Amino acid sequence: MLTTIRTCARPALGSRVAACLLAGLLALPAQAAPSTASGTSTGRDVVGTWIARIDQRAAELEAMPRVQQTRVGYGSVLKKGDGGMVDVVAPGPVRPSDVPEGTAPAAGTAPTVVVTPPAEPIPQADPSATPGNALSGTATPGTVVEVLPPPPALTIQVRARTADRVGRLSTRLIELGFLNQEQWTETFDDTLEVAVRAFQLSEGLMQDGKVGEVTRQALDRTPKEAAKLMRGATASMRAFQASVPDTVILVNLPSQTVSFIERGKLNFTMRAVVGRPSRQTPLLQDRVTSVTINPTWTVPPTVLVEDKLPVLRKKGNTGIKDAVVYLDGVEVVPESINWWQVTPERIRIVQKPGDDNALGRFRFNLTNGDGIFLHGTNDPRLFERDLRAASSGCVRLADARMVAETLLRPAKLDSAAIERQLDSGKTKTVSLPNAVPVRFVYWTSTVESDGTVRVHPGIYDDVPSSPSAPTSATQAPAAAGTVSAPRRVEPKPVRPTPAAAPQTAPAPAQSSSTATPARAADTRNGAEAVRTAM
Repeated sequence: MLTTIRTCARPALGSRVAACLLAGLLALPAQAAPSTASGTSTGRDVVGTWIARIDQRAAELEAMPRVQQTRVGYGSVLKKGDGGMVDVVAPGPVRPSDVPEGTAPAAGTAPTVVVTPPAEPIPQADPSATPGNALSGTATPGTVVEVLPPPPALTIQVRARTADRVGRLSTRLIELGFLNQEQWTETFDDTLEVAVRAFQLSEGLMQDGKVGEVTRQALDRTPKEAAKLMRGATASMRAFQASVPDTVILVNLPSQTVSFIERGKLNFTMRAVVGRPSRQTPLLQDRVTSVTINPTWTVPPTVLVEDKLPVLRKKGNTGIKDAVVYLDGVEVVPESINWWQVTPERIRIVQKPGDDNALGRFRFNLTNGDGIFLHGTNDPRLFERDLRAASSGCVRLADARMVAETLLRPAKLDSAAIERQLDSGKTKTVSLPNAVPVRFVYWTSTVESDGTVRVHPGIYDDVPSSPSAPTSATQAPAAAGTVSAPRRVEPKPVRPTPAAAPQTAPAPAQSSSTATPARAADTRNGAEAVRTAM
């Protein structure tokens, strides 16, 4: 402003000076406004930026001319070595043998045939002929005649069943510019594998060089189909934008990722594992209230009924490392119980803390009544997949340690303190000074940090519906509602035992009157853990 005043004041004084002062004062609010706006970024601004970028990309795809597109089509995973011509051994003649039916002759021995004497007498053979002589054409009854070895197997080349799909894959990669016309092939060779990896890199997929379901869908997707997924995502984002907090954890189910917006700025995005189609992760509006370091894992009811109880009945153990089994609230030795006579509601299985724990080293506790929470994992290999809908409803984090350090920073717990607690092996739950909102969303398109728009096909056939309104602090987040909650499984009928085997269980487990108080006390100490789902 002062520069403007000095410039205007040099040529004239008086009225011109007053005019310059007025112009400088009028320009002041306009110059101050951008700096104010840049310092007050909100969660709505972040989502708004995503909406604008996705809409821009969708418009570009919708404006593209319509061209012919080859589809790879459904089928098994295509990989190096598939397609082309394959060797097939033609079936040979049946060889006579004296080996009993169903038994193969010894290796390296020629099959033989025993000549059985006929029922009726035969004319006397020529005395000058040697028994078994091929020139005489006769054989003495009861002698063994060696059979000539069979001719070598006939091997022919036929077109592989996958050759058609490999050929369509080559054509599609030529259309996309990842192969030249001269490189078309029906054999999945090194050149085709390199082209597949390049395509996967451009789509943000795992570069394994194989055409699985996710890569196949990306290859077959038309620009119009991609634009439709983008428009659907922006419509959902606009409905969500008005209520998004400035600090929030976003769990996007189609992309199978978790993002953290902190004070209106995107802090990080990481891969996640979400519920499988048969045990869907519901759309919730919730909040993280505490973080548990070195958590135990209590097997949830669905997993207990469908997965673990059958193993107990078949093998006599849980198949879980470092697991403790409770019957009516009392710890028992699994091998000593006839589990066919026990109903699921009497069983509780708890896995001890450690590197083998199914929850990993961190659990992020929510407040919903469905037993859904965020946690680490003891099997990080799942994060190498493009399709990671593999859990029983909860959300596994690729880097739970980083999430814990970020959320526990306001609780004055730094990385060194977390490391000491991990080394102790003891379970500790730390409450957060301010609960962090968590929103589960179903967006089929997202924007990466460099502005690249990604499309994510839906992972569930029945798409969950978003809650209509955000959950208040006094309202139970579970009531905010999900359409697709985890499937409730009724206990299966107890299989009758043919014979009453003697019970070898410890004495406390035999009496329900002595076990009930222990169960009640144990439930009070771990009521939340009993409801957990992995």
